[in-house]
Amino acid sequence: MSSEMILASLSKVWHIIPIVIFIVLLKKFMNNKSKKHRININEEHEKKGQSLELRTVEKYEKLGFKVIYNQTKEPKEDSIDMICTKDEQTFLIKCNNNSKAKSIKAEDIRVFHKSAINYVKTNNLKEHDVKFRYIIHYEDALDKSSKIILKDDYYNCRYVII
Repeated sequence: MSSEMILASLSKVWHIIPIVIFIVLLKKFMNNKSKKHRININEEHEKKGQSLELRTVEKYEKLGFKVIYNQTKEPKEDSIDMICTKDEQTFLIKCNNNSKAKSIKAEDIRVFHKSAINYVKTNNLKEHDVKFRYIIHYEDALDKSSKIILKDDYYNCRYVII
């Protein structure tokens, strides 16, 4: 009796299954195509000498921020790359050029957060006026654990794709 009910219900919806499979495959294809396009664009920018840091400086200057760019790269990877200020708002920014999938881990975000908090404390800034931004090429570079941290309000840190 129950097997007849299952067969009867499947006979009414069997035509939906190929449509769902088609939609899933199409979405996967479009995401892959978009990712390849973004990789090619980033490679073109690098060939022209426009690094992620320089493009970030350009973007925030266009938004009206005063940008202080740390061009003297220290050997420490946890340092803040740039500081953007506009009125009472301040952004502490870290640029990460990793383009491999899932190459940015939660620990990378925590190290940047710790460095940014130290900067806020040493410069006597108000924490609610300072926001942290982690700049990346594309979202696929983030590990699942790093995405969770970047969505957590405690860290006051978001990622920006440039």
